[in-house]
Amino acid sequence: MKKNEEIKDIAMELQLKEKTIADILDRLSWKDQEIGRLTDELRNSKTIIASLSKDIERLRETDLLEHLSVKDQEIGKLSDDLHTATTTIESLKNNIEKLQKIDLLERLSVKDQEIGKLTDELHTTQSTITNLKTDIGKLCEIDVQMEEKKEEVSDKIEEGISADPLRATSKASLEIIENKKLE
Repeated sequence: MKKNEEIKDIAMELQLKEKTIADILDRLSWKDQEIGRLTDELRNSKTIIASLSKDIERLRETDLLEHLSVKDQEIGKLSDDLHTATTTIESLKNNIEKLQKIDLLERLSVKDQEIGKLTDELHTTQSTITNLKTDIGKLCEIDVQMEEKKEEVSDKIEEGISADPLRATSKASLEIIENKKLE
């Protein structure tokens, strides 16, 4: 009965772990979507930077320094955005890897503990079974000895009754009392 409860507890723990894993997978999916969005932004930023660089070249050729300054500022801002997006993507990738490793290690640790408990229970049960088998063997020997003594007493009673009924009865009673004392 205790084992069934432990198995039910383990099953509930497994369900809880499965829910936790599902939650982590949902978070990982969201992080993957975020990485995809940031990658798209990064690609767009690179395209805009390339376009602005071309615009700067054209402005240099036409010698419009005022437009050049504005475009340089835009390029600087986009470069900063690009750097921030790259850093964020790397950070998200690292966080995802850490979460995956931690979850796997936790699941492995729980399984190792469960295996250890079950192994201990198995050894205890095997030891108990061995002890019970030994006890059963001893009880069988005692039972055989008791049957033999009963037959001896029964034979003596019959011999005594046929020889001297009064004396045989008291002698048999004494033997029964002595046998009970031996037990």
